[in-house]
Amino acid sequence: MREQIQKYYTEKKIFWGIIIVIILILIIISQVHGGTKWIHNIMYGKLNFAWEFMPTQWKYRLNIERFDRELALLQLNPAQFVIIYKRWNLIIPMIEKELKKAGLPDDLKYIPVIESVLRDNAVSSAGAAGIRQFMPDTARRYGLVVNDFVDERFDIAKSTAAAIQYFKQLNTQFSGWTLAAAAYNRGENGLQKSLENQFSKNYYDLRLNNETSRYVFRLLSMKYVREHKYRFFDDKTLGNMYRPFVTKNVHVKSIENIADRARQNSLGYYEVKKLNPWIMTNSLPEGKWNIQIFSQDK
Repeated sequence: MREQIQKYYTEKKIFWGIIIVIILILIIISQVHGGTKWIHNIMYGKLNFAWEFMPTQWKYRLNIERFDRELALLQLNPAQFVIIYKRWNLIIPMIEKELKKAGLPDDLKYIPVIESVLRDNAVSSAGAAGIRQFMPDTARRYGLVVNDFVDERFDIAKSTAAAIQYFKQLNTQFSGWTLAAAAYNRGENGLQKSLENQFSKNYYDLRLNNETSRYVFRLLSMKYVREHKYRFFDDKTLGNMYRPFVTKNVHVKSIENIADRARQNSLGYYEVKKLNPWIMTNSLPEGKWNIQIFSQDK
């Protein structure tokens, strides 16, 4: 009887040992042949902009290819992402703070990233300018000064305040952040016409111009790479982020010659123009202006 019991437990251990080995083999095969796809399917299901998830089921399966395309294009230009990573702390923390203060989704910070690669002097062939690529009329509508002497689209703090008001209006008009982002790119009138003409209320159902059709997928891919950067880059490749400048404000009413004023105050002209890209000429007209300069304070 005792021998039978020992035999039973021995056979049971062998049986479960074989089962465990089979399971391990299947896992390995799955990882080699189909594991990547399985992992990707989980990843796709989590993709969202401002917690509005990218649909991937049924007729929306094409969204996977649309996302993959933008992800592949990002990977083809690693140098661009590296410079975004390095500039991140110069600009994004301030934007995150202002978005939080306004009660807006943190994901809106990715809009200036894909618009300008965080270059505060970016200008498009269509006339859009600054990190947010505002057109002149839109900028003026939300309180920014745009003229021959001053262009506040290049002022990161002021353009962020204007963008927050614009985002609020777009979200109210389109009842969602995905459509609001698309409208930011296309213009609210153009997107509204597309929604009406195509009898749709969903960005992912719309047939749009190439740029706007790709826009949300560019945001999703940039967010994915930024949040999982070490899947794509190592520390050596990314290097160190640039340290934020320590600056102070100087209040002026007007400046006849900025270069001469800089010289008189032992400042470099390049420094003044670099820290204040919104100044378009070598002078400032009568008004109330805050000029940033490097601070000597520790």
